This record gives sequence, C-alpha cells and structure tokens, in this order.
Amino acid sequence: MRGASGPVLLVAALLLLLTACGGGEEDGLELQLAEQNGSGQSGSATLTPAGDGGTTIVVELASPPAEPQPAHVHDGTCDAIGDVVAPLESLVAGGSETIVSLPLEELRRGDLIVHAHKSEAELDVSVACAPIPPGD
Repeated sequence: MRGASGPVLLVAALLLLLTACGGGEEDGLELQLAEQNGSGQSGSATLTPAGDGGTTIVVELASPPAEPQPAHVHDGTCDAIGDVVAPLESLVAGGSETIVSLPLEELRRGDLIVHAHKSEAELDVSVACAPIPPGD
C-alpha cells in the first residue's frame, strides 16, 4: 500500500485542481424541471455555453405525449409565467436541443425560467418548469 500513495495523492490533487478550475459557469448548469398541473412530466434542462456567445439548452422530460410540446425560456416565475425570452425546439418524444443566441451569463440574470407547454393547441397548460438561478 505504501507505493500506491503517490499515485493516489496525484489523482486527488488533479481532481481538486479540476474542481477549482472547472466548476464554474463555463461547465454549464443543470436544472430540475418540476411537474405542473398533474402532467406526470418532470425532467431536466441542461444549459451549457455554446460557441459565438450562445447557450445550448437540452430539455428532457419523462412521460412524453405523442404530439410535440412547445418549450421556451420565459420571463417570470413558474407560478407567474411572463413573456417568451427565447423559443426552444419543441420537445419530441420528451426531448429537445436548442442553441439560443443569449450567453449563459444573460440567462442567469434572474427572473427567467425554462418551461414546457402541453401542446401547440394547449399553450396555456404548463407541464413542467424550472427557474434559472441568478449567477454570482
């Protein structure tokens, strides 16, 4: 065991360095989308910086319906949804990936949410939502 302590310490030091250097916003942000209106749909939204100052937003929801579900970044809260700030690709089979032209720092300005609707025909019915926490 004595000979293994050197490599173990090296790995531990590297992990600490990676955590210190890579734990910031440049690595992205994962949100937990909470079910709304008894939809049975919850999931996640992952926001990561994309090239040219944009942000990639990947949304995944459980128990998807057969029809696509519109999703957006909105002003407001999950209880008081405001205007659309950035449209997202509609969720198909519970998932979507969109690159929005806003940098992650702007999306973390506060009072923004990632939100999914029941369907195009029922935009007023919310199925899942998560607030985007403000940045430091």
